[in-house]
Parts: sequence; structure tokens; C-alpha cells
Amino acid sequence: MASTRMRQTFHYPSDEDNEPDELDEEHQEILISALQAEDAQKNALYRKSFLAIPTAGALYFLYTLCFHSRTPQQALLAILGLSSLACTAYFMQFMPLQAPQRKGKVPMYQLEAAKGPVEKYLVWLNAGLAGLLLLAAAVSWRKGAGEDAWREALPAMILAMTLFARQQLAPLDLEELQKAKYNYKGA
Repeated sequence: MASTRMRQTFHYPSDEDNEPDELDEEHQEILISALQAEDAQKNALYRKSFLAIPTAGALYFLYTLCFHSRTPQQALLAILGLSSLACTAYFMQFMPLQAPQRKGKVPMYQLEAAKGPVEKYLVWLNAGLAGLLLLAAAVSWRKGAGEDAWREALPAMILAMTLFARQQLAPLDLEELQKAKYNYKGA
């Protein structure tokens, strides 16, 4: 008679789980605070990195204003571009990042009421200014001044990149972890 032999997989002693799967309250709090600190540190680094883009554009417009503007129209467009990029740099660096709001959590009117006028309107005013510069770029393009058109369109492009970057830098939503924190108590 043939005997059957059952094979079992080999496990190293370190592969065995000696630790429980669940974390105790202290480890949960440490993990959540470490995640928050790491996210805040990364967001600060990325904000400073993306601040370099409008700053470089502002330096370019400052150079244009000082050395390249021959007519009052060119000087005005350089000042408008410089102010648009200054606004873009301001809200990239100083306006707080907001976590995405879940539906039904806080009414929109309360969120809007908590904001100040700069927070409410600066992005919209800057978008209007960038749109005005885009119109000037279209006129310059039709006149055949391609370099002027690109220069006038630069604040709108930088504004779009900055808005996209701010959207991606939204802080981590750790609310679900906070809710689940005490449901899974360890030993």
C-alpha cells in the first residue's frame, strides 16, 4: 500500500506573526499623528517647490518691465502680468490647503462664510486678470507678435499649473482613521 504524505510549506521563524494584527490605542494615535506630520511636511516641501514657478515668471516680467517695454502698453501688460504672478505666488504659499469636503458634512454656505474676502475672491480676480492677458495675447498673435503673445499668455499658464498643483496637494483625509481608531482595540 502506498502511503500519502502531506507536504507543508516551510516558514522561517521570523515569518510567524508574533504580534497581534490590531494596534492598541497608543499605536493608533502615533500612526495617525505620524501620517499627519509626514503629509504636512510633504505639502510644505511641494508648496515651496511650486512657488518657484510663479516667482521665476515674476522675475521675467520684472525684467521685461525694466528693460524691454518700449511703449506704455507694453509696460502696462508687464505690470498686469507681474501682479497676476504675485497673486498666484501669494495663494500658492499663504492660502491654506483644504481637505476635500464630503457631501452632506458641512453646508457650503458655512464653508464660504468662514473664508475672508481675500480667500474668497483672490483666485477669481486673478483668473479674470489672466483672462484679460490671454485676450491681449490673442490680439498680439493676430498682429504677428508671437513673442509678446507667449509672454502675455504666461500668467494664465502658470495660474493653471498652480491651481492643479494646489488641488493635488490637498491634505490627507484621516477622518475615517479617526473614526475607526477605537473600534479596533488591540491587546
